[in-house]
Amino acid sequence: MAEEEAKPSPLAGAVIVAMKGHPGSGKSTVARAIAAALRCPLLDKDDIRDCTLHLERVDGRAVGMLNELSYAVLWRVAERQVELGLSIVVDSPLSHRAHLDALTCLPAALVVVVECRPGDEEEWRRRLEERGAAVAEGGGNGWHKPKTWAELERLRDGYQGCTDYEFGDVPRIVVDTTDPTVDSEAIAIRMAPSVLQPGVPVTLQELEPSSEMFRQGASLRVTGILQSYDLNSAIAVIQDGGTSLKVDTQHLRDISFRTNSTYQFIGELLIKPDNDVYHSPPQKPISLFDLTLEVADRDRVS
Repeated sequence: MAEEEAKPSPLAGAVIVAMKGHPGSGKSTVARAIAAALRCPLLDKDDIRDCTLHLERVDGRAVGMLNELSYAVLWRVAERQVELGLSIVVDSPLSHRAHLDALTCLPAALVVVVECRPGDEEEWRRRLEERGAAVAEGGGNGWHKPKTWAELERLRDGYQGCTDYEFGDVPRIVVDTTDPTVDSEAIAIRMAPSVLQPGVPVTLQELEPSSEMFRQGASLRVTGILQSYDLNSAIAVIQDGGTSLKVDTQHLRDISFRTNSTYQFIGELLIKPDNDVYHSPPQKPISLFDLTLEVADRDRVS
């Protein structure tokens, strides 16, 4: 009797970097830089959609179905990579919350959204129309994407606001891809070490001296409500229930912290000789993922 095929079990540490953004927003450029820095698979929804041109020519009414089929294939391939314990970068517009849910339900250690929001609309328009003009008539890669600003505006109107949804506990980083000071490759290289070691999610209540997580240098992911922030020392204090934790935010001075808002941090546990406990960045150049992730306003008190 033939043996049943063993299904691979997911390995701890798999990370899904989920790109988000409208066509022409620069997300593919950032996605490629991140994938190259992490040396992990890049799954691009457009690569799948590009292959459906001949099917659309047979039945022009199948546009919606072929688009959904492209997403279905993307999620299936992503699932297989995660089952093998591989971190992946998924490049798609992520225009519906259901698309994000398709990734968060996979057995990955962490899903991080990198959202590309061009701040300079004129530059965004120039890039989109320049790319559109380069697409070969009647085919070629990207044939299904908007080629003019008017086409993009029609697409955005068709979404009817569904692209602006709540992320819940999913970490998110927003990147202005038209900012000349933003270097995609530099961002990717800096974030690489922490994505490969994303930190173990723990509650503040679990950080007791008897806990196995309570050890010097432990890489942890913690969430809490900001109770106070000292501008001079850059020490933030977060609280969850009756437990509080100090967070060293020296490398995050450009962030405008708000008390009574919920924050999630990734970093290393620093236990000082006087038993004062800090959540601190590693002793290396700070990565976007080392400390700050999603800044969630859902619990904000006006």
